[in-house]
Amino acid sequence: MSGHRRKEGTTYGNARMYKWLIFALKRINVKVFHIFMNIFVIPGSLIFSKGAHLTRQYYYYKRGYSRWKALVSTYRNHCIFGETVVDKFAMYAGKKFKINFNGLELYKQKSEEEKPLLLLNAHIGCSEILGYSLYLDKPCNVLVYGGEKQSLMAYRASSFGTMNINMIPVGTEDSKSQEIIDALERGENISAFADRFMNRNKVILSTIHSCGVMLARGPFSLAVNREIDVIMVSAMKEKDGSYSAFLTPLLYDKSLSHKEQREQLANAYTTEINRLLDMYPLQWFNYSDIWVNLKKRGV
Repeated sequence: MSGHRRKEGTTYGNARMYKWLIFALKRINVKVFHIFMNIFVIPGSLIFSKGAHLTRQYYYYKRGYSRWKALVSTYRNHCIFGETVVDKFAMYAGKKFKINFNGLELYKQKSEEEKPLLLLNAHIGCSEILGYSLYLDKPCNVLVYGGEKQSLMAYRASSFGTMNINMIPVGTEDSKSQEIIDALERGENISAFADRFMNRNKVILSTIHSCGVMLARGPFSLAVNREIDVIMVSAMKEKDGSYSAFLTPLLYDKSLSHKEQREQLANAYTTEINRLLDMYPLQWFNYSDIWVNLKKRGV
């Protein structure tokens, strides 16, 4: 496949909108924003959203839903996604969310070691909601797309400024790979998404719902090349507004070749995505086309 740069999803808006939203969220119940978005924002956005088209295809082709159920599920999917975005800004505004942890003890045990740890995320649920409750005892360096709105980057930086969280931009000419190396040398944790990619020449293949998908090879290569332990971190939204966090170790045999290790890690990663999507089918929020052949009916 030829090289191909693709722009990763960004959060739209400007500094004035962010300031207004955070100002309002400090004073108004989050559920009011949820209701407003679900009624007035989501229906219109579905008409023009390429992600909505891909999501509808996902439910029809890969989950085997009827066309009507796939359409309804796409609407509900976007509603929940919108709610997680509001929740994220509510977190910036100082709101707290109830989080039920699964696998926290292992994470704490690994974080107490002097060795770095790679925390992999996927575009399911809202892992960013864990920012105030998870990365407290050990510095965590979050790899973020460098093309993100600078105003949002500034809010993230100010929001996490008093914590052990540092953002490192990647995917642009301003990428700071040396910061990643320095963080690893200090034994700090690295957090990254692996289910979107910037270059088709730098992907690794795996499967979700028995369908081939392309993943970013970089995070898996980082782990393998430096023999780093990997934990997948996910936070899935519950109906009562709380979140369930899943911290699942992704195991791989470090005695194998690097290529085999990367494949093992990628398959462990997508196995966990499959498991969580079976539990929370409406929380697939990857609106990029990572599929090798999406239009193939059946799970």
